[in-house]
Amino acid sequence: MTNTIQNRGTHKATLTAEVAAPRCAAMAVGSVPHTDPAAAVDLVMRTTPDIPAWPQLPRRTFRENMYVQFTEGFPGLCLDEARERVYVLNEPPTDEVVAFIEALESDDPARFAVSPGYAAALPLLGEALAGAPAPPFVKGQVTGPISLGLSLPREDRRALLYDDTFRDIAVSLLVMKARWQADVLSSWAPSATALIMVDEPSLTQMGSAFVSIPEMIAFPALERCLASLDCLTGLHVCGATDWSSLIELPVDVLDFDAADHLDAFLAHRDAVGAFLAAGGLLAWGVVPNDERAMTLGAEETGATVLAGAAHLAAGGLVDVDQILQASFVCPACGTGTLSMPLAERCFELAAETSSWLRERM
Repeated sequence: MTNTIQNRGTHKATLTAEVAAPRCAAMAVGSVPHTDPAAAVDLVMRTTPDIPAWPQLPRRTFRENMYVQFTEGFPGLCLDEARERVYVLNEPPTDEVVAFIEALESDDPARFAVSPGYAAALPLLGEALAGAPAPPFVKGQVTGPISLGLSLPREDRRALLYDDTFRDIAVSLLVMKARWQADVLSSWAPSATALIMVDEPSLTQMGSAFVSIPEMIAFPALERCLASLDCLTGLHVCGATDWSSLIELPVDVLDFDAADHLDAFLAHRDAVGAFLAAGGLLAWGVVPNDERAMTLGAEETGATVLAGAAHLAAGGLVDVDQILQASFVCPACGTGTLSMPLAERCFELAAETSSWLRERM
C-alpha cells in the first residue's frame, strides 16, 4: 500500500512531483441549492475536508448558472437576468474584442478572474481554508467548452460550438478562468494539489441523433482546454459516454456517474485500467443525487465502489487496493436542483461512504 501516486506525466511536463493518494476522499461536484454562500462553504468544509471546493449557487442568481458563470468578459455578451437569457451578439463591439485580445496577450489570468457577483462562495472558501488544517487537494471547476458551446447561442440562436471564431474565444476564456482559479486556490492552500474539473454534461449526447457534436470540432476544443492547465485536470460527465476516447485526452481524473451508469463506464475496462496504471485517478459518483440518497447507507454505496473496482482489477493492470488509493467518491452530479435537506444528505452520504471504504483499505 502506498500513500502517494505518481502523476501521469505524458501531457503535463510541469507536473513531476508525487501527488498524495486520494484514498476515496469525499469530493463535491459543484452546485448546491443554497443561497447563503457561507452556509454552502460550511457544508463543503464539513463534509469534504480532504478536497474543499467552492460551491456554485445557481439559486442565488442566474449569474451562477453553469452556462453563465464563466461567460464574464466574453466580447459581445448580452445577459438578461430578468428573463434568464444569455447570448452573444453576432458582431461583438470592436472595442470589446480588442480588449479581450489584449488581455489574452498579457497572459495574465488575473485579468479573467471570476468576480464575486458570479461566484459568491469562492472568496469565502479562501477565508475558510485560512482557518482550517491544510488539505491534500483543493478543487475548482469550469464548464467545458463543448457544453458551453452548445448552450451559449449567438444572437441568431446558432450555438457557438459551430462558429470557429466564437468557439476559439470560448475556449480561450475558459482556459484563463481555469488558470486563474488554479493560481488562487494554490495561493490559499500552498501545500495542496489543485484540481480543476471540466464539467461536460453534453458529452452524454455523443452519437445522439438529436444533438450534433462533431468530434473534429469538439475534441480539439476539449483537448486544448485540458492541456493548457498546469495543474491536475478532471472531466466530469454525469452519464454514459465514450470513455475510451476521453481517456486519450490530457486528463488526470475521470468523474463518472457510478449510481446509474456504472456498467457503461466498466464497459471500457481495458482503457480505464491502462489509465489507472499510468497514474490516473477516478471519482466515483456513487451517491445518487435524488431521493434514493435519503435511504441509502454507506455500506450500499461503498459496496458498489468495491464491486466496480473488482471488475476493473479483473483486467489485470491494477489491483483493487491501487484503485481505491487512486479514487475519490462523490455525488453523481451537482445538487443545485435538489432541496437543501436532500443536497446536504448527498454530501453527508459521500463522507460516510469515504469513511466506510477507508476502513476497508
